[in-house]
Amino acid sequence: MRRMRTPLIVLVLVYFFSTLAMVTVPGVDAAGVPYRMTFLDAAYFMAILQSTIGFGEIPYSFTPAQRMLVYALLLPNVVAWLYSIGTLLGLFLDKQFQAAFHRSRFSRQVRWLKEPFFIVCGFGNTGSMIVSGLLARGIRAVVIERDENTVRLMSLESQHARVPALAGRARDRHMLELAGLQRENCRGVIASTNDDHSNLTIAITVKLLRPELIVLARSENQRVSDNMASFGTDSVIDPYRIFAQRFSLALSSPIKYLVQDWLICVPGSELREVVKPPTGCWIVCGNGRFGTRMTEQLQASGLPYTVVDVHADRLIDHELTVLGRGTQAHTLKEAGVISAVGIIAATGDDVDNLSIVMTAKQLNPDLFVIARQERRQNEELFDASGADLVARRSLIVARRILSIVTTPLLQAFLQHLIRSDDEFAEHTATRLKAVLNDRAPNIWVLALEGDIADNVRFALARSRNVQLEHISHSSSEDYQPLPCVCLSLERGAQRLFLPGPETELQANDRLLFAGRDNARKQMLWTLRDSHSLLGNVTGKQLPRGALWRWLSDRK
Repeated sequence: MRRMRTPLIVLVLVYFFSTLAMVTVPGVDAAGVPYRMTFLDAAYFMAILQSTIGFGEIPYSFTPAQRMLVYALLLPNVVAWLYSIGTLLGLFLDKQFQAAFHRSRFSRQVRWLKEPFFIVCGFGNTGSMIVSGLLARGIRAVVIERDENTVRLMSLESQHARVPALAGRARDRHMLELAGLQRENCRGVIASTNDDHSNLTIAITVKLLRPELIVLARSENQRVSDNMASFGTDSVIDPYRIFAQRFSLALSSPIKYLVQDWLICVPGSELREVVKPPTGCWIVCGNGRFGTRMTEQLQASGLPYTVVDVHADRLIDHELTVLGRGTQAHTLKEAGVISAVGIIAATGDDVDNLSIVMTAKQLNPDLFVIARQERRQNEELFDASGADLVARRSLIVARRILSIVTTPLLQAFLQHLIRSDDEFAEHTATRLKAVLNDRAPNIWVLALEGDIADNVRFALARSRNVQLEHISHSSSEDYQPLPCVCLSLERGAQRLFLPGPETELQANDRLLFAGRDNARKQMLWTLRDSHSLLGNVTGKQLPRGALWRWLSDRK
């Protein structure tokens, strides 16, 4: 409005004085009688004159004096009109005005959110996966992304078109507050940018302003990760460390790795078969952030390895090393690729990693191959390369964050799985295999609270107990088991893993299930309908009407 002040003043003054001049100069009507234009006629004529529409002389033909006046007023009115319109268009095209407009619209969209939401900082490969996962689970999201083009492209995607998004620096406190940091329905902040320092700044800002909120931050630098953990960041996700730990698990217990992989896979994807990395000499090409974590796990497992890298300073701490590029056949031969059992393509360039994989497979087709993938658009190339395991950092981070946000009980079960013996993992795999039909399961948490808890109490008041099998079977007459497995039951501070069908349920219990989505829907139907739940508990279909139920109870 400040920029429009002068053009508006000029336009109003020129219009006012022009109208006043038209009223002052006399004219004649059709009968030749002198008259003066009314203010309405004068204002109307000046409006069509300024806009160059030109409807003609009104209400009567002008006298020579009036035409001379119009001739004198023509230039200043047209100039004033064009000046005002040009300034207005220039304002709309101004980047600062557009930024202010988008910021105002973004703030309004955030205010309209009534459901719980997460603030997602960064909408790259990782951020887009996280937002898609949140939306698929019925959780709203607000996005802050530094790149304006990425924000514009979001509006063209049907899935993300209604997600409030703003271009700006997420580490700026004002941007976080604009995104709803201080709102009561904000559940937490997810820092998923590619810059570790930005993620650290976001985590510190949130913990200072809203310490009770959940903060999930991505970090690939150990120093930054330690810094985040020191002031109470709820979860620090290092994708390369997570992958290295899973690789170590595959070396020590393939069955545990298999069950873990089934439970964190994208629902509906094909189940992976058992992965058994061989024991023997390994080759690590590239000793950066990813390569360092892989060599740590190889060393902890007691496996020999040779490091190949073009930077001599990265080879100092290792016993067997080769200075050079792993993309060259002679370098791999010098590293012992012919007698090695596995190779890890760990450079930061996807093309180099693909070249390493292809060259190594030509020299030794029996190699177990692990490849690092950086760019999401190269996913099909890595799938076609024949690599046994691919470290996709965006996917690793997104999976971990979504599991923490949507199914927190799953992390406790996976930790118990790792600490337990292989017998527990084999038992879990057998039960999952029986219901999954070779497709990765949906994971959901069932809380016996609210109306569901009331229905459980209703059934308990009319029977001895409510058992797990009563809700894991269909409520139809055939009483068939649902395609799902209860992984854990949480009751206060107590946790029970893989509870049996005879396990008794109580109000406020929380259960973790893995299975098909139709099993979840049928289970919720049974729990939300007291008649169906009571029918499963008693083993017979009971009348729904109050009168008939009273007569049945009397009988």
